[in-house]
Amino acid sequence: MQMLLLPSLVALLGWFISWGFIKVLFFPRSTKQFFGKHWQSPFAKIAHQISINDLLPLFTKSDSFNALLPFIDNELDVFFKERLVQKMPVISMFIGDKTITQLKEVFLEELEKLFPALISQFSQIAKEEFLLNIETKWSKELEIYLLKASQKIRIMAFCLGFIWGLVIQFILSAI
Repeated sequence: MQMLLLPSLVALLGWFISWGFIKVLFFPRSTKQFFGKHWQSPFAKIAHQISINDLLPLFTKSDSFNALLPFIDNELDVFFKERLVQKMPVISMFIGDKTITQLKEVFLEELEKLFPALISQFSQIAKEEFLLNIETKWSKELEIYLLKASQKIRIMAFCLGFIWGLVIQFILSAI
């Protein structure tokens, strides 16, 4: 019995270290204040370092808007020729193809001006929601997922700890 005590303790230590590592990544789930200092989990700290502003220039380029032009043009066609006529039949008598083309050009010019600001505003709101979800919802779900995914690693840590414990026990008994 005493022969298995040390290997079992080392095995449990290996299991707790691997389990604790994942737990520490997500503790505390929300920012806490200890002795005047704010404590935040490493996971949340890394998530807060994500800079949407670094990604924005990629999306606010005119290339991005130009890639959307065929879709926008098609949707404006559908709007002016079908939906507007259904909602306001009187207007259909005054709007022809030439007027629709001119209206589309004006709308596209305005959209091209609005697009960078729209993407910027949308991304700020999305970032705030993303960070809130990380701290409240996703942190717990990700922790559970990682604990399940690392179960084999914890079992291997337990087995490796047991083997190391046996080695230590044999060395101590040989001395």
